[in-house]
Amino acid sequence: MSDTIGLLDGMSTTRSIRRFLPDPIPDELLHAVLEAATWAPSGSNSQGWRLLVIRDPEQRRQIGEIYREGFFAFYPAERLASETDPSRQRMMTGAVYLAEHLGTEPPVLVMFCQNRPPAGSNSPSSTCPWTRGSSIYLAVQNLLLAARASGLGGCLTTVHLLYEAEAKAALGIPEDVDTFALVPLGYPGDRFGPLNRKPVSDVSYLDTWGTPLPDPR
Repeated sequence: MSDTIGLLDGMSTTRSIRRFLPDPIPDELLHAVLEAATWAPSGSNSQGWRLLVIRDPEQRRQIGEIYREGFFAFYPAERLASETDPSRQRMMTGAVYLAEHLGTEPPVLVMFCQNRPPAGSNSPSSTCPWTRGSSIYLAVQNLLLAARASGLGGCLTTVHLLYEAEAKAALGIPEDVDTFALVPLGYPGDRFGPLNRKPVSDVSYLDTWGTPLPDPR
């Protein structure tokens, strides 16, 4: 994998890609992007993530059906119709497209998994359930940034979790392994960034809550 853009440029243009070209991802490039995901930091350097790469057309079709069912359960037609903000409408149009094509269009799906802590474990992820999988999302972001640097696109999705048992059964994932994210990956049918994000001053405070952080520019 050869970086063609700088890190900050990549971060500022890595938008969610929901439309994909049918071109396959070369094995060497796919391996390089997956390797970049494993460079992410993790608590106690446990590296507990497991990446299930789904390329088989029938398996992708099954996961696509599960994802689509979960998506339209979470976003029924009446909820989609209630969106009136133009930017939200554009985003939802892309989300609906992905739900209808996830199992057929992107050539690779990557399921991010992690073993469940054993019963009685004193690890933070077992005593504080909200930390479960916290490290794995750093690996997801690494994957997406590496994909951007190599001309691939993807997006973080979690809708499959509404039917996680069915997804695990379709992929042969053991009972004591949880899934946290599903990333479709491929050459983008959409353009990359630039991103549309709130300014730092709108989301940052200085020293105490509510105290504006000055903009030095």
